[in-house]
Amino acid sequence: MASSSTVSCGVCDSQNTTTNADYWCPECDEGLCSQCLKYHSASKALRNHGVISVDNYKQLPSSIANISPYCPQHDRKFKNYCPQHESLCCPLCIQSNHANCVGILSLENVIQTAKTSVLLESLDENLKYIKMNCERVVKDRKQNLVEIQNQRQKFHDEIKQVRNKINEHLDGLEQLILQDIYAAEEKVKTQIEDLLGKLAEHSEKLNILQTNMSAIKEYASDLQAFLGSKLVETEIKKHELFMQSLFEDSSLQKIDLNCKIEDKLSDILSSVTSFGSISVESSSPLVVLQTEKDKQAQIRTFHRAPPTTINDIKMTLKRKFEFTCVTGCSFSSKGDIFMVDYERTRLLILKEDGTLKNDISLSNTNPVDVTCIDDKTVAVSFPSSKQIQIINILTKTIESTIKTTNYCHGICYRDGHLLYCNTGTGIHKVNVSDNCSSTLIKDETLSYWSFITTSKDKIFYTNNSHHTVTCCLLTGEKMWEYKDQSVRFPRGISVDKDSNVYIASSGNISIIVFASDGKQARKLLEKDDGISNPFGMESDVKKEKLIVANYNGPLFYGLS
Repeated sequence: MASSSTVSCGVCDSQNTTTNADYWCPECDEGLCSQCLKYHSASKALRNHGVISVDNYKQLPSSIANISPYCPQHDRKFKNYCPQHESLCCPLCIQSNHANCVGILSLENVIQTAKTSVLLESLDENLKYIKMNCERVVKDRKQNLVEIQNQRQKFHDEIKQVRNKINEHLDGLEQLILQDIYAAEEKVKTQIEDLLGKLAEHSEKLNILQTNMSAIKEYASDLQAFLGSKLVETEIKKHELFMQSLFEDSSLQKIDLNCKIEDKLSDILSSVTSFGSISVESSSPLVVLQTEKDKQAQIRTFHRAPPTTINDIKMTLKRKFEFTCVTGCSFSSKGDIFMVDYERTRLLILKEDGTLKNDISLSNTNPVDVTCIDDKTVAVSFPSSKQIQIINILTKTIESTIKTTNYCHGICYRDGHLLYCNTGTGIHKVNVSDNCSSTLIKDETLSYWSFITTSKDKIFYTNNSHHTVTCCLLTGEKMWEYKDQSVRFPRGISVDKDSNVYIASSGNISIIVFASDGKQARKLLEKDDGISNPFGMESDVKKEKLIVANYNGPLFYGLS
């Protein structure tokens, strides 16, 4: 801030009298007592100066308050501005340093709009976005730290359970593996806490800059606002570079602990020489950087522009499958197609040509949706029993069961996590390795038969009873929401390679496509095209194909 010390009246000081100033004249660059202010205000040459109170003057940051309207070299008042050198000029400066400069401007004209300039507003917005990004990163790192601690505890418990089943020979090996786990956790913890410390420092500086910006806008003279904006802009660029560097130097990569227990513990006395191994794995950041230029909440990544608009999209029917009562579908990485039969409680595995490869009976009734995890496992939702089962399609066995707090319909898989629609609470995320669950998007209106999918850095989901389609970032922030009579009781949802969003609108008996920003919608297929009772939907982005889980017979389309 400017100063907390007493400010003296400059006029009185010139007369060898010390008087505390009550006011400050930025243009005169001196304080004024109440008596001298009267003469100041009465003078024709001075009465239009923007005098402020000393208390307000003290609110200015010192870097701004110390800006003087007088040239330090010639002790003359600045009158002009040289755009070529980006410097203020007094008359003598022009003669000595800027005689050959073209386009010298009147300083009065340059600074008269300083407080209302686009730059000042842009800087203010940049500060807000940088602080928001800082808060996001802090939240992300703290969440990652909690996950690391949970993973460490999980692996610790596994190790102890195994350890209790074998003999005393494993004491030494057990201590080594535990030390490795804690050492790995401590290393990651130290890295994250160091980053959090840096972020806290930046956050504090950003708070100061925001306070300074408010003071500049409120109390600074035009000249101070003009030059102060440049000072603040320089500081903001430093913070922007710092935030950007976090993405470029891998500081925000998601970190996980990994522990592999030896399979041949039964042969430990003769063959096993270590208890396991600990590794630290990094994956793409879940946090995204948002800038003032991305006012529509677009993320700072570079996507190619879609070659066509939604008005150019065509769906060509390739095949109608000879199965009924299908509500959910999914593609495997090899091109196989998974479908769940709601009535007969089974999982169907088909080749792309519709040939049945396998038929797996499911243990619970009325499965709704399916998503592929890898080449050997899928997840199936059972809303009536409030659970999701992870099923090994090779052995036809249940590998694990995830209990949901409410009815779960639509599900999808993304980066080691299942995302699912939990009726009455919102979108939940569960780690498939440890079943650790959390609420990603709170939405108490979420209804039965709502479906979900992800694409790039976004989540898309339908709300069947409220007739809405919502797009959010992977971190949970809402991007857009569409609600119109053209979409009634939406269910299945899918996204193509150009981020266009496809919806199965059961109330309108149609397939509708949305532009990636949610601002445009177009009906692609309707009842006359064979759509009768659509439920789930899935697209093969690479092959540009789409399956509609039509209850009376799934339909397979090509996209063009």
